[in-house]
Amino acid sequence: MKIKAIIIDDEQHSLQTTELLINKNCSDVEIVGLADSPEKGIELIESIKPDLVFLDIAMPVMNGFEMLQHITYKSFDIIFTTAYDEYAIKAFKVNAIDYLLKPIEKAELIEAVDKVISKLEKNEEYNKIDKLLSSIGKPAIKKEKVALPIDGKIHMIPYSSIIYCRSESNYTYIYLTGNKKVLLSKTLKEIEQLIDHPDFFRVQNSFYVNLNHIKEYVRGEGGDLVMSNGKEVRVSRNKKLALLKLLT
Repeated sequence: MKIKAIIIDDEQHSLQTTELLINKNCSDVEIVGLADSPEKGIELIESIKPDLVFLDIAMPVMNGFEMLQHITYKSFDIIFTTAYDEYAIKAFKVNAIDYLLKPIEKAELIEAVDKVISKLEKNEEYNKIDKLLSSIGKPAIKKEKVALPIDGKIHMIPYSSIIYCRSESNYTYIYLTGNKKVLLSKTLKEIEQLIDHPDFFRVQNSFYVNLNHIKEYVRGEGGDLVMSNGKEVRVSRNKKLALLKLLT
């Protein structure tokens, strides 16, 4: 009997890549559903009642943890597919929940699936989803770094070194201290979800800035910011008041 599995990921290429990897390397797993949004993921879980869910965390509208809070059927195992922060990863380990860092490696995928197979063969309990959500929800020590996928690796970047992020179509430039910048194949909205830090603020559609790196605010219709690297960032008119409240 094959393990019934579904994949939930808002990025189409990740959805397809994960499905292909599983089909090629995990003969005991049958992919019975794909969902490109948390809402569709909830529907699939409730209707199909899978044995295993491959779940992305950083998704728009609601993330993977929030999605799990909305399901009633919980008798399945989870393998997270993510580039999430170190606090969440610690929670996975504490609750014996497996995770795969993107881009997913074949050997790590096989190892994670083998653990699930072994667990099912021994008729062990499913992962404690409620316990995981409880541990994730506990107040955390203030995060100092964010995990960002750069050049096929996960880099732990200190928040303090990020000056601002600038979008360019479906890509985002991260401007760092030391006159450095990196390009990520993610939208600014996705980067905003990954950083998710109170010291950062979206001042307009194309810019997400670190408030600690603002040197000067120049008054105007929306205003302009002079950042610590000397660059100027325009503030949209509808963001002006919210920004000034944070700065004063």
